[in-house]
Amino acid sequence: MKKAYFSRRLYKSEMDILHVTETSYALELFHQAKRFAFQTLIREKRWGRKLNEESLHIVVKKKYGLNDYFANSAVREANALFSSLMELNKIHVQQTEEKIKDVKKKLKTERTKLTKLRKIKESCIKGNLRFPKNTNFVLHKSGIISLGLKDRSFIWMNTYLFEHCYLDVEIKRTKAKIGRLTHRLYRLEQKKTKLKEYIPSVVFGGKKLFKQQFTKEEFIKDHESWRKLFLAARNKEMIISGRKDAGSGNFVFHYNRETNELHMTSVTGKVITFPEVVFPYGQEIVNKAVTDQIQCKNKKEYGKPISWSIEDHGEYYIIKCLVDVESNPYIHFSTSDGVIGV
Repeated sequence: MKKAYFSRRLYKSEMDILHVTETSYALELFHQAKRFAFQTLIREKRWGRKLNEESLHIVVKKKYGLNDYFANSAVREANALFSSLMELNKIHVQQTEEKIKDVKKKLKTERTKLTKLRKIKESCIKGNLRFPKNTNFVLHKSGIISLGLKDRSFIWMNTYLFEHCYLDVEIKRTKAKIGRLTHRLYRLEQKKTKLKEYIPSVVFGGKKLFKQQFTKEEFIKDHESWRKLFLAARNKEMIISGRKDAGSGNFVFHYNRETNELHMTSVTGKVITFPEVVFPYGQEIVNKAVTDQIQCKNKKEYGKPISWSIEDHGEYYIIKCLVDVESNPYIHFSTSDGVIGV
């Protein structure tokens, strides 16, 4: 089971300015590669053909000048996002089909109701009022017509009042409802067809923030401030997957347990140092995972990868360590005696 442990805030003001600049460049280049890989996957799915003879990993590596570790992580994230998008699309298709089923059921009910009302209307025109079976209408000997419902009752003193005050109004209302339901069914079928035929894409940085450049007054007046915010959102986090044959579980990141320093080999080959990387919750687990990996002699068979993530929050960084942890076999999942919320 994978678990992520968050470090304390690492303020940029306490770091070397060159290391901060190099980290920002690595984040930007990594996300450019990830977006390119994702867009390639989308285009291949839409067009039904391969865009490159070489593998996507090699294409990304050559285009952006990345080493195997950065390129592999970028392509893996793009593949994960693409798979998630396809699964989400399937869920949307399933939900649309359920809505279509409900609308068809309502349409059938309303059409049956309209047929009954029309039969009653025809009998009124012929002067021989009759009601279909399984209806709550009652024609009394005195000529009074009554309708008994669950929460209320209606009475009409004669056939004329029943025909013009209730029957005509109800027929018109039912026709309008059938029209609305038919239109909704048409729109849902259109949506279903589009979901099946069209391959959607995503907005890196958030669709809401992207639209705010046209809708929010402060961003309309100062577009450059929006651009900085949008770029920060697009290049916020970088996850580098671990390798079980690496000395400390990762070929890019190396964690020193004694000094609590995290060393990262950037995309340019420079080594960046993050000082005082302390995990308030899970420090012992992180130390143990790194120690076990370093001391492991047969890493290809028994080694465990350790993934690292950097999140840029403007004034500070948050480091995340993702390690394999054995799940607790004694967790009680029974809800028969109730559940206490914590």
